[in-house]
Order: sequence, then structure tokens, then C-alpha cells
Amino acid sequence: MSTSQAGGGSRGSVKRDAVVEAATRAFLTQGYEASSMDAIAADANVSKRTVYNHFPGKRELFQAVVSGLYEGFRSADGQSLLSHDQPPEQALPVFLRSLLVHTGRPEVRGLLRLVIAEHQRFPELSQDYLEGGKSQAYALLDDYIAAQHARGRLNAPDPHVVATQLLGGMKEVLFWPTMLGLPVTADPERVIADSVAALLRAYGTAPVSAPAGPKG
Repeated sequence: MSTSQAGGGSRGSVKRDAVVEAATRAFLTQGYEASSMDAIAADANVSKRTVYNHFPGKRELFQAVVSGLYEGFRSADGQSLLSHDQPPEQALPVFLRSLLVHTGRPEVRGLLRLVIAEHQRFPELSQDYLEGGKSQAYALLDDYIAAQHARGRLNAPDPHVVATQLLGGMKEVLFWPTMLGLPVTADPERVIADSVAALLRAYGTAPVSAPAGPKG
């Protein structure tokens, strides 16, 4: 590849990233319907043609925004957030803390509020959010639980049911109150410890002590 070709590709990537960043700002502040491709192009300091060169339409741009907000969640510093070599009592608390940090980001909460607010007019947004965003966490957890079942550490023939129970119980206490503007009164570390302990009691194959929670 020539230097000019490589440079062109790099410039194209920079412009694409600028468009996605501008679209993220637009969608989260103005909503999906009110955001225009013209305004997004202007904010990204590119031509409207450049926007359409990368994204055929607004939906494809929204999909890129979802993917961008969840990029990097599957791994940390190039390593999987859930190492299959680690037992659940070690791996799951680390994963759940990372998930709480991620879902606590204002832009991630804003994305979900957007989908909830506009899904009746644009039902495809819900599917795009699930496939490009929420499914990332479930895919990691499903794969990990399946691996622990195969290793005999868990008796979990339906990994997705176990993952749903774990994440659902934790989010009910720590995530959904913030979406409603309510204070979180529970201690996150205690909720994580109790959630992992409950999973091990229900699906563990050997007696396991509950993960240590905060003192006091």
C-alpha cells in the first residue's frame, strides 16, 4: 500500500470518528428524530457527502453510536473481562464492577433513555441497542458461565438464564433507580458480593464461601 493510500485511509478513519462523535452528541442532546444529518456533518466539520460515504442513513449512524459507546467493554487492556480460567467467586465480582462503571456513564444512560423515549416511533432502535450494546454484556457472561459449566465449577446447563438472573437482580437495585432519578441507597460492593454468593448457592457444584464484602 502506498503512503498516500495509507494516509487517505487514516484521514477517512479520523473523519468517520468525528462523525460518530458528533452524532453521539446530537442524539443524546436532541433525540433521534430531531437530529439531522446536516447538523451532524456541520458539527463534525465534514461535508454531508462525507457522512453518507460512511453511513447510508441515520439508522446506520445510530448503530455506529451504540457500537462506539460499548467499544472496549468486551475487554480491558486487551484482556477479556471474564477469564475462563478464573473461578466465579474471583471473576464475577470484577466483571460486575466493570459493568457498573460502564452503565454509570452518563452517555450510556442517555442512550437507553433515548431508546425508551423514541422506540414507539422508531422500534428499530430497540433492536439496534440490544444487538450492539446490551448483548455485549450478556454474550461475555453467557460464554463465561458456559465455560464454568463445562469445567464442572457450575451446574448451569442454560447459561443465559443464569446470566439474566445475576444481572437482573443487580441492576434492579443499582441501575434502574438512577434511570428514574432516584438515589441508590444500597452499597454496590455488598450487592455484588450477595449476588455472586446467591449464584454460587444456586448453581455451584461445591460449597463456596460468600465473597468478602465491606466491613462494618
